Amino acid sequence: MKKNILILLFFITNFIYGNDVTKERMRELIAQIRLQAGANKYLITQNGSDIYFNNEEIDPKFLTLVDAAAQESLFYGVNGVNEKTPEEEKRTLKKNLTAIRKNNKMVFSVNYTNRRSYRRGLKDNLDRLNFIGEAIPTYNANRIFNTINNYNTRDVNSLKSVKNFLYLLNPEKFKTKREYLNALRNTNYDMLIIEPSVNGKFFTKDEVSQLKRKKNGGKRIVIAYFSIGEAEDYRTYWKKSWNTNKPKWVVKENPNWKGNYIIEYWNPEWKKIIRNYQRKLDSIGVDGYYLDTIDTFEFFD
Repeated sequence: MKKNILILLFFITNFIYGNDVTKERMRELIAQIRLQAGANKYLITQNGSDIYFNNEEIDPKFLTLVDAAAQESLFYGVNGVNEKTPEEEKRTLKKNLTAIRKNNKMVFSVNYTNRRSYRRGLKDNLDRLNFIGEAIPTYNANRIFNTINNYNTRDVNSLKSVKNFLYLLNPEKFKTKREYLNALRNTNYDMLIIEPSVNGKFFTKDEVSQLKRKKNGGKRIVIAYFSIGEAEDYRTYWKKSWNTNKPKWVVKENPNWKGNYIIEYWNPEWKKIIRNYQRKLDSIGVDGYYLDTIDTFEFFD
């Protein structure tokens, strides 16, 4: 009898989820992050917009966990900087993101282009969709760039007030944390989506507080980059022993990003790492997290 019950449960589980089991596991990880963050932190997911849907219908339960969706290369950057996104892929992404936007969630678009003509056209396309986007000049996202939107002096008290943003995830060009901090302080973006550390040294709570004011005096939002579907060997949680003997939940190195490893993100050890890293981000007072590599669930599908 017990065996028959187990078989029945297995059948029901696969009937409900099918290949969506790994999607559900990613949702569980994001739910863990939301529970620890509380209601006052912003959660922005990047890529993997299918996580918002069940059988092509928006999942209302998941919507309660997050505040916005972000998408790389909606128009430019799938196969290289200035490379136009294939029409079929763009059509699918726009369909998903438009549905998310209609459900009262903000959508942010990260596109990789440095051509003037593309930048102008990009703004027009994003305005029509009611998305907020930027043209990032390099895949490395390692420099400050000029917005395709207008700067403003208004206070930004919510994601819905954001009209432009900085996307800087790799501060390799800055020699010190102080240099990085000063460069960020001297900008007028409504929102900073940033790596909050340099060479393992994190901004302090006071320094993050300084970043919450634009150069022109207006308030802004500071969001910390947070990779949850891949482990990074330059993070403080990475143990030296893993360089020669990796845990079983570390699956393989991402062929596109050296030092980044696809992992079984549902593993209890990884979930503990996520909790501890989140505590660090909480301690420096950021306004929320930019949850990247959630589309790792597609790798396991």
